[in-house]
Amino acid sequence: MVRRPSAPPPPAGRAGAAVTLRDVALAARTTPMTVSNVINGRKGQVGAEMIARVLAACERLGYRPHASARQLRTQRRMTVGVIIVDPSAHYLSDPFTAAMLAGLNDVLQVAGYSIMLQGASPADLATLPLLRRIESDGICLLTSGAPAQRLAMIQQVAALGQPLVLIQDELPDSISDACALLQDDQGGGAEIARHLFGQACRQAVMLLPAVPWAAMERREAGVRAVLATMPKPPAFHVVHCGDEGFDDTQAAFAQHVARHGLPDVVIGGNDRMAIAAMKYLQAQGCAVPADVRVTGFNGFDFWRYASPELTTVFSPAFQLGEESARALLRRLESGSFPARRRVLPVVFAPTVSSQATARAAPAAGPGGSKRHRNAASARHLTKE
Repeated sequence: MVRRPSAPPPPAGRAGAAVTLRDVALAARTTPMTVSNVINGRKGQVGAEMIARVLAACERLGYRPHASARQLRTQRRMTVGVIIVDPSAHYLSDPFTAAMLAGLNDVLQVAGYSIMLQGASPADLATLPLLRRIESDGICLLTSGAPAQRLAMIQQVAALGQPLVLIQDELPDSISDACALLQDDQGGGAEIARHLFGQACRQAVMLLPAVPWAAMERREAGVRAVLATMPKPPAFHVVHCGDEGFDDTQAAFAQHVARHGLPDVVIGGNDRMAIAAMKYLQAQGCAVPADVRVTGFNGFDFWRYASPELTTVFSPAFQLGEESARALLRRLESGSFPARRRVLPVVFAPTVSSQATARAAPAAGPGGSKRHRNAASARHLTKE
């Protein structure tokens, strides 16, 4: 007796013919609609076992969806443009940008969308292909530059008429088909200030990059808001540290110390600048936190490699990317964004580098303790 096969064999007799969605459905023992749901990222409507069967059939048959045909059916390009305005050619090495892009891609990829990533300096924004021809269904934008410059960029991108998700900046009222996704940088800055200024402090320094970023402005605003409530606030200096790299940060901080002496507190606009300042202090013989307390911001993995372990604020950068993607997909599916503005919380994590410790009393005699000799020497060397 000849047994009937339990599943149809792969399509045959069509040499050279492209595998179709119907062929995959036949091989997976399901309907073309189910196959379409799986390959277009609508997996929430399909069980895990069926998803595995469809994907296995696609792999076995060598099926690849035809992007042009899908675009004709859906009137979509299935592409999201991502514009990063950063004067640095190495913008993808920035931990915040990398984490945000990873979250964005994770959600868009599942939904069947590709990312078209383009980076530019503020002066070169107009030359980007995304601004010269429509190649995407919507745009996510992360800007840098002075406030007026950022506003002009936002208006320039919004003029394309595509749905816009603005990441880490505020939307102008004049732009309607858009939403803003931010993290609570101002709240994080205020948490740091309350933590540091709750103890004796005569002079505080905040390290910021030379290029303005909306997030850094909010962090500074959070610190200044706390200072404004203090009856006798410490002297507060903002030091701009070039490209915020290790060498630029140390050079700018050293110059400040030479003019004003050692501060009691150093607030890094991000963890990299904080660690660069910490290493400079330690090279001068200063103890952290006994002589100078130091904090950072963003909480990406390298904070724990600092010695002592760095006090920081943990950024939801990956989640910010995820939520930006979800907001844009909601707009493309329903015609409206779920909210015009959303702020994600940050988490303040005080640890060793900012602990207020009692300074050891100098040892008897003119030399004093080794720590105090080193600290005094550093103060002497760095004063005018």
